Amino acid sequence: MASKVSITEKLSALFSAQAKAAAELRHDLNHIEMEVVTNQNRLGEVRRAPVELEEIERRVDAFLLEEEADARGSFVPSAISKPEGSARSSQIVDVLGRPRTALGALIILGFRDQLREALVKEAVDAAPAKPIGDAERERETKRLTAEIQKLELIREKIARLAEAQGISVPRSEHADPAALLAGDGEL
Repeated sequence: MASKVSITEKLSALFSAQAKAAAELRHDLNHIEMEVVTNQNRLGEVRRAPVELEEIERRVDAFLLEEEADARGSFVPSAISKPEGSARSSQIVDVLGRPRTALGALIILGFRDQLREALVKEAVDAAPAKPIGDAERERETKRLTAEIQKLELIREKIARLAEAQGISVPRSEHADPAALLAGDGEL
């Protein structure tokens, strides 16, 4: 009878050790998952961060040039200089009256600086966070992407090692397919 108790105790200890190891493994994998999510959230913030003032100005200038070019396509300034010409015959009134070309017509009429100032101010005031320059955005995006990839590979390596020891490890629904498909030598 003593040997049966001994075997039972040994099996109980073995199962307890395996359960403890599985719990520690899940804890470690959860920690890695939290790091991945934290880095993914930070990456999203970096990608959505406002652009610097110079970039806002460049974009506003490009937008205003596009609007002006669109309005000029319908505007006939040579009609004003004809002896019988007038502002109405230049079609500027029509250009002003169409929503699609009204902004461009205002630029043609000389309101570029006022429109530019208002648009730049509106964009700066609407920025929800500190602007990030292009170089910093690119550098931080590369760093975070590399860190996420490294964590994904570590997570997959741990999962495979655990499975080799008979411990079932479910994969995250958000796991990187590249890590899941990586060869053992790549982990």
